[in-house]
Amino acid sequence: MANKKIISSLLVLLASILMLNAQVWKDPNAPVDERVKDLLSKMTLEEKMSQCSSDIPAIERLGIPSYMWYGEALHGIIGWGATSFPQNIAMGATWNPELMHEVATAISNEARALKNMGKKEVMMFSPTVNMARDPRWGRNGECYSEDPFLMTEMVRMYVRGMQGNDDKYLKTVTTVKHFVANNVEFRRENIYSNISEKDLREYYFPAYKSMVTDEEAAGIMTALNGLNGVPCSTNKWLLQDVLRDEWGFKGYVIADWGDIGGHKDYKKLVDSYEIAASMAIKASCDQECFRPNASKMVKGLKGAIEQGLITEKELDIAVARLLRLRFMTGDFDDKKLSPWANIPESVLECDAHKKLARKAAEQSMVLLKNDGVLPLKKDYKSIAVVGPFADHCWLGIYSGHPQSKVSPLDGIKAATNAKIVYKEGCTIADANDDRSRFREAVIAAKEAELAIVVVGNNEGTSTENVDRHSLALPGIQQRLIEEIYRVNKNVVVVLVPSGPTAIPWAQEHIPGIVCMWPNGQEQGTALANVLFGKVNPGGKLNSTWYTSHEDLPDMHDYNIKNNRTYMYFEGKPLYPFGYGLSYTNFEMANLQLDKTALNSGQRMKVSVDVNNTGAHDGDEVVQLYIKDLSSKTKVPIKALKAFKRVNVKAGETKKVVLDVPYEAFAYYDTINAQFEVYKGKFDILVGNSSDNISLSKTIKVGSGALAPVNIKNKSAWFDANNPLRTKKWDAIYADKSFLKAEKTEEKKAEGLIFKTTFTDPGFYVNTWDAVVNYEVKSREAIFKLSILGNNIDTYKLNKSDVKTKGKLKIKIPIPPEYGVEQNINAQILEGEVELKSITIYPPGGLKEHTVYPCK
Repeated sequence: MANKKIISSLLVLLASILMLNAQVWKDPNAPVDERVKDLLSKMTLEEKMSQCSSDIPAIERLGIPSYMWYGEALHGIIGWGATSFPQNIAMGATWNPELMHEVATAISNEARALKNMGKKEVMMFSPTVNMARDPRWGRNGECYSEDPFLMTEMVRMYVRGMQGNDDKYLKTVTTVKHFVANNVEFRRENIYSNISEKDLREYYFPAYKSMVTDEEAAGIMTALNGLNGVPCSTNKWLLQDVLRDEWGFKGYVIADWGDIGGHKDYKKLVDSYEIAASMAIKASCDQECFRPNASKMVKGLKGAIEQGLITEKELDIAVARLLRLRFMTGDFDDKKLSPWANIPESVLECDAHKKLARKAAEQSMVLLKNDGVLPLKKDYKSIAVVGPFADHCWLGIYSGHPQSKVSPLDGIKAATNAKIVYKEGCTIADANDDRSRFREAVIAAKEAELAIVVVGNNEGTSTENVDRHSLALPGIQQRLIEEIYRVNKNVVVVLVPSGPTAIPWAQEHIPGIVCMWPNGQEQGTALANVLFGKVNPGGKLNSTWYTSHEDLPDMHDYNIKNNRTYMYFEGKPLYPFGYGLSYTNFEMANLQLDKTALNSGQRMKVSVDVNNTGAHDGDEVVQLYIKDLSSKTKVPIKALKAFKRVNVKAGETKKVVLDVPYEAFAYYDTINAQFEVYKGKFDILVGNSSDNISLSKTIKVGSGALAPVNIKNKSAWFDANNPLRTKKWDAIYADKSFLKAEKTEEKKAEGLIFKTTFTDPGFYVNTWDAVVNYEVKSREAIFKLSILGNNIDTYKLNKSDVKTKGKLKIKIPIPPEYGVEQNINAQILEGEVELKSITIYPPGGLKEHTVYPCK
């Protein structure tokens, strides 16, 4: 009997030991929360703390490799050889959420291919959903619209396409940024956006809220600025009370670049990193964006615990949220278990993706003016293509580096047999530009039958950390347009803007104006297709274009009701929100509402006939606005509540049906702290821009309070049966044969090799500065530089050019990988030149270094 008791005790002890040593976290069939709990229990304090930064070191004793929680996929993966799609501002101008879903699916396919190859992780710091409330903001190009409804409908499709539709695994992690109200770049780390709760709820929050409650975005990045006197990254009301408790957010929150450490360093709010780190954890901010090495938040966590500012249990909550996403992206499982394990390298910048990029670029282009010059005639004998963007394929900020890029000049040359004369004319921003270059462009325009002038702004005039002070074209680009028009009245201006641009002179004088946007790697072909009529432009402006920056209030004024956006602007815009012309004519008729009165819980169907009365097939965007006729307080002049892009063949009519829920008529009631619909009359306005309303009818709406919206109780615009929720990753490919194609061997680089290692500067930059030191030995010479088969650029040298003095300033795109030796390949294409060395100037004021050709 005693032996039996001993054996029984030993079995219990053995079972206990086995349970203690069980590797639940490695079991892909175990519930994710149990896996997280198990792994967390096996981690030391130091290992837990290390998770709270972007550069996460390996945990060798657990077999967990190092991890870089840092990726960008705003309009394509930031990397080499990935497809670059149109910038977000261009995608917003398509007014086509379904197309946005296709693009996001393609981007996430490339992200997964890179992960399958072991080259990148799938934690993405995108999309940007800050409202484009002021066109001077340097990052307007990253945003989809000034309107909360259009913004929401475009972004929801991005998140859906990026995160996939698997019940267990996330395809990628989207990190919706920058929460909230980051709309001024100058000294953004030190300023506060002061906004009423009503404006927050009705204008600044909706896109974030829908991404959390409807689409269940996995991440949120806080803004560097503060909100109403409290930093966003340690704002408990914003992150815990609203985001987590009210909306039901279960994902991770990351502070934008170094902002937790910034509480001490530049905000001067605390005197230690320990206090700053504890504030972040208590506000439910889990991580601080920073690389390389540990962030200051991580460095402050141990002291914060030792000083009793936070407990290890509080830290565990944050780390658990981070680990949960690692499990949900399949990081700790056999790769074969992933639904996307078979996405091959061949999707990277594949023909299907380039074709999709071209389609998106074509749909985004907005015809601003046409006095009969467009589409261009086929029989032009000579065309002058001029301007600083003519031979430049500007992709926009936060862009990758595709192997192929089609500039406007490339696209135009390929589309016509006319003699093309190209002259740059001027640089983008230099007010004291080369006069001879300017004269050459004017002479070329004078001698040609047609002049196409391609102008705009780039990261030098509008980007992260750089706001615009004026909406006018920078440098002497405006003067270039005027001088060319003086010598040749047959002019088309093509704009490549970062946001709304003031061009009143051009609107008055120039016969044809096209807004092209920073429009991805296929922009040149897309532009040529629009200019020559192969594609009928159907894009619409996603923000109001003003005549001057003087029409705008102070940039720091976040009161949306103070003359901002089409909803409250009381002046006359240069181009209204929703505006865009076509090569054909559309008429809208037969507006029908299926209800004359709308009450709580009901939906209204609105139908309208769209008739193409012109000679060209084309796309029209039916836009539905509501106008409150009963409110005694200040409300929008009108507000977009539904839209649909539709293709109508010449001579045909299509019926468009729009769905408008009761919730579309709600306002936020600050006294009752809820959204409510007030009894009254509303006009239902239908047209093809906010200022061009064709049809209207009035409806009575009954009063009612709306139920809270959260992850468990979706919004009225959520459609669980939308077919896009079930499509597979390869549904965007008509021909799937390339997915099984064998990888072709890379060609061995020819010419000179310069070896160098790029060190992570610790912040985002698009390019590095460098100088090529050379000696031309023939009258002229041409050479090109590339990295990993991706062209950096081609350069022409002239022996008689004394200005350069044997030193050519160039830009090197973001390196493929930091900390790894790279080969810069130089090939001499024409003439004789000795490329002596390349001096590289790292960003951030780091010391330059010079590399020499390998022997």
